Amino acid sequence: MLHLFNKILHTTREMQKTAYHHYGENPLSIIKFIYYGLFRINTFIIFLNDLEKDIKNLDLDNEYDVIIPTMADLDNIRAGKILPREFYYDKIHNVITCFIVLRKKEIAYIHWVYFQGDYSRFLRIQPKTAEINYATTLPKFRGNKLSAIMFAYTSNYLKNLGYKKAIVVANENNPAVIKTFLMAGFKEIKRVKSIGPFNRKLSI
Repeated sequence: MLHLFNKILHTTREMQKTAYHHYGENPLSIIKFIYYGLFRINTFIIFLNDLEKDIKNLDLDNEYDVIIPTMADLDNIRAGKILPREFYYDKIHNVITCFIVLRKKEIAYIHWVYFQGDYSRFLRIQPKTAEINYATTLPKFRGNKLSAIMFAYTSNYLKNLGYKKAIVVANENNPAVIKTFLMAGFKEIKRVKSIGPFNRKLSI
């Protein structure tokens, strides 16, 4: 019950910031956020990076640093900052693994990695499989292909840990994200229909 309360609290608290982050700073952004999330029939595409094959390695500029923070470190990084919802999935889904990109100690990017036993909207995550999800690049740092670089980076990281598959999911109406996945070496394997928050889950 406490976990559910925390999830609702943090989701509500971050909704306006997230809507503005994705759709612009105006009241219509909140309406779009709610409509796309709750009422529209959407098609989501499941992409796979087969970690048993050669993985792309996209270079990250030397001015950037990648960290995998502890949750205490993450709390310190977030303290006093206005950040979109993507920075709070430890509070929403109780996950503990994220990758953050910094430039001169300034936050540029984040994504989370979900493993077997973690919540996933579309997947029943299997052993030796990981889902990369809830990625965002802060506006100041967009245009530098950080998402593609980090999806490839994390795929290589997981491969080195012995994982066999990395999964990502995109709405079919988000061509920019799809392009990013393809650039990082992911390939489409399935499509799933979603009505608001309801959809079937796949075992991958």
